[in-house]
Amino acid sequence: MERHRVTGRLIKLFITGDDPRSLRTVELDNWWGMAVMGRRSYFKKALARDELSRSCIYLLIRSAGGDDLPEVYVGESDDFVQRYAASPFPIPFDSFVVFTNKDDNLTRAHVKWLEREVWELLSQNEGKVRIANRSTPTGSKLPEAETASMGTFLGNMIYVLEALGFAFFEEPGASLVAPTDVPVAPAQPPVAQSFFASAQPRSETHKAYLDMIGDGYVLRAGSLISPTTTDSLPANVGKLREQLAGENALVPQDGCLRLTKDISFTSPSPASALVKGRSSTGHGDWIRITDRKRLGDVLRERDVLGEGAVPLRSAGP
Repeated sequence: MERHRVTGRLIKLFITGDDPRSLRTVELDNWWGMAVMGRRSYFKKALARDELSRSCIYLLIRSAGGDDLPEVYVGESDDFVQRYAASPFPIPFDSFVVFTNKDDNLTRAHVKWLEREVWELLSQNEGKVRIANRSTPTGSKLPEAETASMGTFLGNMIYVLEALGFAFFEEPGASLVAPTDVPVAPAQPPVAQSFFASAQPRSETHKAYLDMIGDGYVLRAGSLISPTTTDSLPANVGKLREQLAGENALVPQDGCLRLTKDISFTSPSPASALVKGRSSTGHGDWIRITDRKRLGDVLRERDVLGEGAVPLRSAGP
């Protein structure tokens, strides 16, 4: 009889108190790293832990409301306790995640390398997160073998963050962690559905294009963006727009601005807000190209019929 092989990974989450929201430690099977995480109110309790006197990389996270993006500060330290025992925080934050190791083999050079890599990954996801760091981390140059080891450490960090609900790195429909040595049948890639919205009111030519892939969205390069904004534009979408302009990713074209690279979003509303230069309900403003259905109707239909289902057509008289 053929036996089915079970795949997966084990995450150990230890809550350090009776309150389920208290400080937590997180470990992943077959990994020498670990994380300490919690809400802002448990920060002082975290500083009392011996693990945080070691070299570490950390994220300070400020959540957002409405269409605004979460803000993340990425830092590193050879002694997190000394760094924050009496120092001001670089940003106001709601929660924190500190990654260190169990055997004290993580060095300052390692965490500086990790800091730069995490910063660069976050900078590629402008539609999902805003980076609070004022300057680019310096990073460090590691020998080839240690670079490979830190690449594995980084993959496990991202795996833990995604498993805990921090979707800062996720690509729509893609896996972030290299497959294990257990053979697994390849998954079918999610089917993309394409939508459009107008950058100019009632314009049929000044269009932006959005692909819905699984639960994620990608605003495609070549999309046209409104050249002007209103006061209703969400603050973090406005900052994203400024960042794109600073990168020369918005170039003038036909009275609009043309986007020169793809941008991933977790919600359709900030994507349409970027396109229109104002607050926007993405569920109402994105129109499916194939049948001109609004995105909100498509999502409701999907919830009823299931992913990938085709709606039944009513029979004729």
